[in-house]
Amino acid sequence: MKNALIVSLKFNPGHFSHLIANYKLFEDCGMHPRLYIHPQFLRMDPNHEFEHITTPEGLRKISPIDVAVFWFPSIRNIFEIIRLRLFYKSSVIYIYHEPFDSILNYYHSGFRFRKILKICLINLVNIPVIILSNDIVLPSMKALSLYRRKYILLNRKYSMIPLLFDDEASALLRNEDKKCFSYIGTIAADHAFDRFVRFADDAVQRNLFPGLIFVIATRNEIPAGEQAILEPHITAGRVVVCAGHPMTNEEINGFYRQSLIVWNAYNRSMQSGVLPKAYMFGASVIVLAGHSNEFFVNHKTGVAVSDNSNLAELGEAVLEIQRNSDFFIQNSRKRFLETFYYKNRTADFMSLLATGDQAK
Repeated sequence: MKNALIVSLKFNPGHFSHLIANYKLFEDCGMHPRLYIHPQFLRMDPNHEFEHITTPEGLRKISPIDVAVFWFPSIRNIFEIIRLRLFYKSSVIYIYHEPFDSILNYYHSGFRFRKILKICLINLVNIPVIILSNDIVLPSMKALSLYRRKYILLNRKYSMIPLLFDDEASALLRNEDKKCFSYIGTIAADHAFDRFVRFADDAVQRNLFPGLIFVIATRNEIPAGEQAILEPHITAGRVVVCAGHPMTNEEINGFYRQSLIVWNAYNRSMQSGVLPKAYMFGASVIVLAGHSNEFFVNHKTGVAVSDNSNLAELGEAVLEIQRNSDFFIQNSRKRFLETFYYKNRTADFMSLLATGDQAK
């Protein structure tokens, strides 16, 4: 039986679903998978369902390591890829989630100088990872296009496979359980959190959607300005906030489960892990036209708006989804199962593994 390693050396709770889907995919392929993860991920596996290691010493107990899949950037990736290729003769696949765009685009999306500098440094870390990997996987056509423009000379072995997820929505998804418009995930300049808050504030003050609860679920602290706006609505029960600490996967899923709509109207987006997770739980998305990707179908899996600061346009999008909720729930679930469910991507990954074996 071949051994497989799924590697994520920087903690982000939203990434856990990808790691588990990859783990189960390798199990389905008849391989013996292990997670090689940042120790903070362990809290997301309270029942110890998945075999794991957290230190390089743990690698010594595994021999051989036939394939290693690296998810998300970390400077440690460079050293671990060298170790795996040199001493374990492993085939390495890098899931390149978000190729570097341009400084100007990051600036126009709302990032400040310090954040842009950090993104540039991450790009520098990614370059040797790309060179050292056997195969690069891009999760969307936007990512693929950027890779072809900027990185093709570093590694010509690449393919496009959407982000992987297991189907974590085990219970029946009922329309009557979905009463929330949710912002779930990182508070970042390009995610337009301030515009979500402004819309929620206006909608609650004007009582536009009496049965709708606005939800914010993030490990980040709410900025002081937005917190002041939200406070009276939190007290009134119209806004629910879970912020300032990492959540378990079950907690994150709970917020998706109760969501009818999930905010995805980002100022800049290549592909979003929030979008397929929303689809998984039958939630539709509101996106910003011009920044959507091939996984979004307007008026079917959500609604596109031309301006994410236009309160009236956002309100019309919410009303459209509310009035046709069963239709949107069914189409979002269908899109998830067809596109992001790992069982429908097994052949794609097996093809990569076969290529890696030939290259050894």
